[in-house]
Amino acid sequence: MTVFTKFCALITSAGLMAAPSAVSGLAGTHTAQNSQYGVSAALNANESSVQGVLSADQLPDSVASAIPDDAMLVSRDLVVESSGALKNVTTGEQVSDPMIVGTESKPADPLAKTQGKSFVPVPVSEVKGQLKSGHENQPSARSASAMFKGQHLGDSKPAQAQTYAAALANGEYGAHWGSYNGSQAFFQSNNALFAQQAKGVVDVSQWQGSIDWNTARNSGVEGAIIRIGYGWGNGFDTQALRNISECKRLGIPFGIYLYSYAYDSDTAAREGNSVVDLLRRAGVNPADLSYPVYYDLEPWAWAGHSHPTSPAVYNSMVNAWYGRLQAGGYGNLSVYSYPYYLNTALNAASIHSKTNWVASYGPTPLFSFPNNARCWQYTSTGRVNGISGAVDLNACGVATVQAPGELPIYRLYNSHSGEHFLTSNNVEYRQLSARGWNAEGVAWVSPADGAPVYRLYSLNQGQHLYTLNGNEYNMLTQYKWRQEGVNWRSGGAVPIYRVYNPNSGQHLFTVNGNERNKLVSLGWRNEGIAWYGAHY
Repeated sequence: MTVFTKFCALITSAGLMAAPSAVSGLAGTHTAQNSQYGVSAALNANESSVQGVLSADQLPDSVASAIPDDAMLVSRDLVVESSGALKNVTTGEQVSDPMIVGTESKPADPLAKTQGKSFVPVPVSEVKGQLKSGHENQPSARSASAMFKGQHLGDSKPAQAQTYAAALANGEYGAHWGSYNGSQAFFQSNNALFAQQAKGVVDVSQWQGSIDWNTARNSGVEGAIIRIGYGWGNGFDTQALRNISECKRLGIPFGIYLYSYAYDSDTAAREGNSVVDLLRRAGVNPADLSYPVYYDLEPWAWAGHSHPTSPAVYNSMVNAWYGRLQAGGYGNLSVYSYPYYLNTALNAASIHSKTNWVASYGPTPLFSFPNNARCWQYTSTGRVNGISGAVDLNACGVATVQAPGELPIYRLYNSHSGEHFLTSNNVEYRQLSARGWNAEGVAWVSPADGAPVYRLYSLNQGQHLYTLNGNEYNMLTQYKWRQEGVNWRSGGAVPIYRVYNPNSGQHLFTVNGNERNKLVSLGWRNEGIAWYGAHY
């Protein structure tokens, strides 16, 4: 018995080859958590104006009178002034340690300021306000080491109507995992949907050390955003090659980020060229990236240099960086930053339109995302088995709200048999994923009504086929194909392409025209449009 056949036998014996009704009953439901998160009334009342939330252990003891209000607190002890000078927030003394600020010819690792921990910068004016009012009512940063297993973080009561348990921890201020329309979802503290079809994603650098990616994946990590380096000409993050290799080996979807030290369009172009060079040297092709290549824009401190403060300058920088990546063949790109910087130095419509990843550790992301695809870095204090110390946790997904009766169609990949499997049954999807299949997320969404799409299983070859053609569905039974009924519907404007591998006899279905064209160039046969989806 092949590995694939064993998988099918396991699922069949468990009764998981059920009709899609097992999922459709969840359409339109919101089974998120609703515990009390202890967010202060003042924070909720002024949420729209809050640009950064600091817990008690992130606030400095005091702010030196010489520190201007527009300086940015970038760690518990350090501020960056608009001139680019890095100073001790309590004493006002300038920091000159080259391990922290670099030299005039070479910047330092930007995470050295915080010993590798992410920190969303906050203007000193808000820090002073919190210190003046007293921070005893501020929500303290609770440990995220308790993995969410059907319970609220810090709550002993089980979640109500939880269809399944998310593996990664919730946010400190009420942002939480749940389910929506049959898929894993992430919600703001007020239960507003941030993203459905959401994945738990970590972003990592050399500061996480040598990660046991297999353990991390089994602990709930569904994706990774890997730091490839910083600035230009500084080489790889020391763990980048290993992190990329392991994610590729284990089938963990991943993206890439570069921390920018650019100060004009010329240096941004150099950073773009550097990223393309590093990606090629790492063997990362555009098709390997499930998440974008991100341009990390923050107020940096570099000896002898000043970071930009003008949206016009940043806009020219982003355009220059994008241009070099696109010329290198990498088109899946995005900006990463945090709300305060996006509303000040990065306050340009063209930059906002490119920003799909935001760091915000409060109750909401405080940013209106331009696209359905979005990532929210909601905590820097996550704990994941296989990763030493704290790690950033992100919820990445889409915000498209499905109409009643629509079904998400999930795709998985079996690395042993080479089959791509499709199902509208969320339980089946999660069970196969737990048994070693690579979960590739929601491929598209089928309509509530439309022509039936049938599923068959080959008793000889141990693989599935999906077809809109009733004659094909009936004819294949004489060749020992088992009929498995109507699994979803065809309708809408999104074409689902079908390609055939003449060597293995397998079919693949995709909404991605680039994936279809790539496979055809490798010898697969283009069989046109199989059916249509409502959206994806």
